[in-house]
Amino acid sequence: MNFDYTYITLFGYIIFEPMTIITNLLIFMISIFAFKNLRKCNTVYSNSMGWFLLLVGISSCFGSTAHAIHYQAGELFFNVIFYIMNALSLISVYFCFNAPYTYYNIHKTSKNKIIPFIVMAWIGAVLIYTLIQNNFLIVKIHAGIVLLYSFITHLMIYIKTKEKGSGIVVFGIGFSFLSIIVHSLKFSIHEWFNYKDLAHVIISVTIFYIYKGAKIVSAIPELKRII
Repeated sequence: MNFDYTYITLFGYIIFEPMTIITNLLIFMISIFAFKNLRKCNTVYSNSMGWFLLLVGISSCFGSTAHAIHYQAGELFFNVIFYIMNALSLISVYFCFNAPYTYYNIHKTSKNKIIPFIVMAWIGAVLIYTLIQNNFLIVKIHAGIVLLYSFITHLMIYIKTKEKGSGIVVFGIGFSFLSIIVHSLKFSIHEWFNYKDLAHVIISVTIFYIYKGAKIVSAIPELKRII
């Protein structure tokens, strides 16, 4: 994890990267809003999308804790927080997969129901691997692959049906790739609003648009029957 050592002192404690904490909490709050509203739709698609967004938000909270404390509480504490952050992100990958998979197969009578279980088992194996090897690059790779899968699946449905919700989800996921560019180029506005803060704001916008699109998709009658 890259640190930029802006900090404030609060009640005698050093809080590192306070703006990064605020932008992570913004992600969390928007994800809670999205989760609560998508759960009301009561479909496999909306529930999966809701859990995906919520887990991303919770993961960001652990990220903000890691940024705030750094190694002040010891290396073990930091490593545990960092692992939980990545583990939650990896678990969210399953729901990111299951939502578009369900959506794409709503008209198929012979949907292969074993595939979601295979994906779940694979994610469990990767969780164990990352715990043993302490290597989180594989988490980022899996997250990127599944997010791309969701993007392509929604795009294919939008091209075929012109369904509005799918188009909004495509925009949201496509917009999220801008955060990768910003983070990779370390494009910063100010040391107190650096590339990490800007990337978090982009992710917040992404979550909101994915939520908006998913809510529209969830109203499709065929999905209402899959609960």
